[in-house]
Parts: sequence; structure tokens; C-alpha cells
Amino acid sequence: MVDNAAHKNLKSKQILRIARIAISGAIFTVVVAILAILISCDAKQTDSTPPPLPPPIVTADETQTQLQKCTLFFFDTNSLRLASEERELDLSQDVTERLKQTLTQLLGASINGLYQTLPAGTLLYEVYIDEQLTAYLDFSHHLKDEHIGGTTGEALTVSAILRTVKANFPYQIRKVQILIEGLETDTIGGHIDISKPLPLSLELEVVSKVAEPTEAQGETLEVGEASGQEMDQ
Repeated sequence: MVDNAAHKNLKSKQILRIARIAISGAIFTVVVAILAILISCDAKQTDSTPPPLPPPIVTADETQTQLQKCTLFFFDTNSLRLASEERELDLSQDVTERLKQTLTQLLGASINGLYQTLPAGTLLYEVYIDEQLTAYLDFSHHLKDEHIGGTTGEALTVSAILRTVKANFPYQIRKVQILIEGLETDTIGGHIDISKPLPLSLELEVVSKVAEPTEAQGETLEVGEASGQEMDQ
């Protein structure tokens, strides 16, 4: 009986050993299968083609143009005052670019036979509008070197610039700083102070009164009647 019990005990141990081996093998198989699945997934992610990029966001072009009316100011030799001249032009929707385009038109000839108050050959290099709504206008040296001179002629030049800006940009611009070759200058011809930004409310009015300018009252400065010598280029 002892031998029979020992034989049964030995057989039980063998069965347990076999079971343990079987369980270990099953676990190993499961682990291998899981690793294979993970490796396969990683390979798919690595080899897969990246998703297409989203379409670019299209924004409005700042230099996109449209037909707009603008008002320019030239000198009327009959009334001895600045007179407005309206034009319909293809202008940019960007304020800074439109300002440059408008003032470039002012540098050209009048289409109604009015007198050009800015010297021929004057160029407008660049314009800039700061956060205080001050527009900086950088003109070439011709504005000063080729100017006809005289109080009246100088007042007409500055006034034509201010009025043109005011008529076309009443809400976008408050003041104008005239620069020459990128630098601030005291005057164009020794009469009108342009060393600081000029408010658009400043009016340099030409009237048929006297030959010399009167003192400025408030923001209005009246200057005398233009002589033929001053207005002839």
C-alpha cells in the first residue's frame, strides 16, 4: 500500500509539473501574441501615409482695388482759391496704400485746367500712419528745391495736401507730418511751419486782400493774393 500511495503522489507531482509547464507556455504564447499585435500596430502607424494637410485659409488681399471717388485740390486762378476736383479711380482698399495713390494723383496735372501747387517732378516715396492717426508723407527734395517760393505759393502747397487728405480720409487720419527725403524740415520755403504734424483742421486760405499774410487766428491762416510772378513756374 505504501508503494501504491507513493506512486500516486509521484504521479500527482508529474501532473502538476506538466500543468505548470502548460500554463507557462500558454502565458508565453499570449505575451508573444500581444507583442506581435503591438509591433504590427506600430508598423502600420510608421508606414502609413500622413493625413492630407487642411486647405490654406484664404484672406482678403490688402492691395485689392476697387473703383472709388477721390477729391483733389488745385489752385483756381480765377477765384484765387483752392478748388476741388473729383476723380473716379481704381484705388486700394488698404488705407495706407490708398493714401499714397491719392496723393500721387495730386502730384500730377489737373484734368480741369487748374493750377498745380506742388512743384513738377516731386515724388512721394512712402507714407505711414501711426497709432495716433498721424500720416507721415515722405516727399522728394523737389518739393523744397523746386518750389516757386512766396508765402502764398507755400500756403497753397501745404493747404492742397491737407485738404486732399481731409476730404478723402476724414476718419482715418487726424494730422499730417510732411517729410522731405525722410527728414523733418522747418518749412518748404521759409514761411509755413511744417516741423510738427499739422492738424487737418488747419486752413491756409487764399483770399484777394493784401499782398502779405495776416496773423493766424485760431487754426485759420489767411494769405495774400498770389502775384503772377509767384504763380508762374
